[in-house]
Amino acid sequence: MATSAPTERPALTASQAIALTLLRDGYTQRAIRTRTAVAPGELYPLAALYGITGPHGTSEGHACHEARGEDPCGPCETAQARVDARARAQQRKTIPPALRARLLTGARRKAVTR
Repeated sequence: MATSAPTERPALTASQAIALTLLRDGYTQRAIRTRTAVAPGELYPLAALYGITGPHGTSEGHACHEARGEDPCGPCETAQARVDARARAQQRKTIPPALRARLLTGARRKAVTR
């Protein structure tokens, strides 16, 4: 009887196992981190190692594709593009504190003379 070679996968902690289960069940990265304290930098490499994938068409699915070193499928690529666009739009909405203070006081910038 032939025996299989032992796998080179590290043993999971309880929180890591729960995080992988939540990822497989479609929970968001934020919800997984809140419930298990497993960071995304740790979650996706573990998911790739254990063959767990997030739902396709989500940013979690896209991160699983990246962790496995493969090109993302169409729905996952679209989902990641939406997340990136939303983050850039949010960044554009942010007003720097110095400019906000000037706007609230009504102060104007001095013209630069050359």
